[in-house]
Amino acid sequence: MKQKKIGFILVSLAGACYGSSGVLGKMLMNTGLQPETVVMYRVSLGFLILATAFLILNPTSLKVKLEKIPYLMVCGIVGVVVGILTYFYAVKLISASIAVILLYTYPVFALVLAKIFVGERITALKIFAATLVLVGCFLTVKGYSLTYLKLTGLGVVFGLISGFSYSIYMVLSKIMLKDVNESAVIFYTLGFGSLVLLLINFFNQSLLVSLELDVWVLIVLIAIIPTTLAFTFLIFGLKYLEAGRASIYSTFEIVSAILLAFIFLGERLEIFQGLGAILVVFSIFLIYWK
Repeated sequence: MKQKKIGFILVSLAGACYGSSGVLGKMLMNTGLQPETVVMYRVSLGFLILATAFLILNPTSLKVKLEKIPYLMVCGIVGVVVGILTYFYAVKLISASIAVILLYTYPVFALVLAKIFVGERITALKIFAATLVLVGCFLTVKGYSLTYLKLTGLGVVFGLISGFSYSIYMVLSKIMLKDVNESAVIFYTLGFGSLVLLLINFFNQSLLVSLELDVWVLIVLIAIIPTTLAFTFLIFGLKYLEAGRASIYSTFEIVSAILLAFIFLGERLEIFQGLGAILVVFSIFLIYWK
């Protein structure tokens, strides 16, 4: 029971940290940076910070068997690169609110994948909680407002891919944690992810940009809070939890996101948004208490 409580706290903290990525990402893109460049700086700098810490504190924890490398590579490329980039592309093609709703299909995908590959039970309570999360997200991002509804087929596909990719990351990380140290899972997934993003930006010539000091401050923040801290909390918390439960706990991200947008971006918080946030929090504690 104590381990489940630790897992709940860590994954909820991960969600809270992930929630800052939208605010920080929006502030960075307002400076003229492209989504691919923002993601590259976020993941690559986050990886460098964590790699330095792991190599200084416990380098032996990074040793893995050679046959595990392909799985960690898939985890990094699909979960980090594909998941984040398709979400940004979805935001560009459809309304941000719909993109968020599509992203938050990942608890549903995670429940199914965890059943198939890990043997976790799909209970009525988990399905109910995942449904509440979707309804809560719909309200939180103003999905009820026609002003925010802008759809294209490709945008919807990108949004669903982002949700599916994140669920793959959750379940595959859970599988890896059976034989691989938590630090190694974080190190290699972010490492492979940052390598691919560097290559993408190299060919786009997005690396050759001159940045002001205030932009670098935002880059450091997005590398530390929703990357270094979030990935660390998530993987260490996932060790103690089922992937399906963890996916629902991590949706605390959306509550964190709207609160930070209200505080730092001056975005208004409507009654239905507050109700949506309450539904998300209720679904999280419903799963935890049971």
